[in-house]
Amino acid sequence: MRTIRRELGDDVEELVEQAERLMDWRYYVQRYPWACLGAAAFAGFFLVPGRTIVSSIDEQTITRLVEQATPAKEKETQKSSMFGWLISTAVNMASRAALAYATQQFSKVVAAHMPPPQPAEVHHG
Repeated sequence: MRTIRRELGDDVEELVEQAERLMDWRYYVQRYPWACLGAAAFAGFFLVPGRTIVSSIDEQTITRLVEQATPAKEKETQKSSMFGWLISTAVNMASRAALAYATQQFSKVVAAHMPPPQPAEVHHG
């Protein structure tokens, strides 16, 4: 039993050392230098953002592009959709108020038909 315990301790130490070695990036660079170089180049190519091109645009060009992108029908649709939103909001508020009123009236009717609560009897025992 003593021998098994001693060997088990040695095995665990060896396992820990192997796990630490496998988690160390230097181990892979020493063992597989070309594969690591290729992986680094691959990662660098895809992770580093490309050069951004900055161009200045004047206000007239921006205005012209916006007018081209927004036809006259869409402008009128935007106005009508704002009106539709206002109508929808008003209808929603009115329906909620009506529902609250109906719930209140229903509660009154139910309360009128319920028998009055009986006092609780207290048993001393």
